Amino acid sequence: MTDDRKGYCQGNQEKCSVAGCPLFGTLGRADRQGKRRIRGCGDPSARGRRNRTKGDSKARRARKKLGLGGHLTRHEENWGGYFRTEVKAGIQVGPIATRFQLAKGQSDAAKALGDIRPFIMVAMPDGTTDGIVLMSLSEFSELVTLLTTPQ
Repeated sequence: MTDDRKGYCQGNQEKCSVAGCPLFGTLGRADRQGKRRIRGCGDPSARGRRNRTKGDSKARRARKKLGLGGHLTRHEENWGGYFRTEVKAGIQVGPIATRFQLAKGQSDAAKALGDIRPFIMVAMPDGTTDGIVLMSLSEFSELVTLLTTPQ
């Protein structure tokens, strides 16, 4: 009986971004071409699959937090609700998150005791007259609930 759970990564070695490719380890499930890769494979196909999975997972969490419909689709354009939504994740949102956290820290340091208002950051890029509003997802979902609940 052979143990086929471990072996050398079968990803595209010419395009792999990992040093020392092919790596030896526990092989995952086979892809459409029948190739099995190890965790952390730098093959563009494997990276793309990981990125898509991560983005889908973050979008699902955001949709649930906001209470939006469209649970059987990965496309934000088909979600229900009062507003259009586009969820971004990963390295591309790192600079935005950094600016938001710094602005929130500045606001928190200067806020008065007992001030329970939610924090929003408004970004006003050069050359525009319209701004971009950034807000934490949890505070935004509370605000949407308040605004959409009949009184």
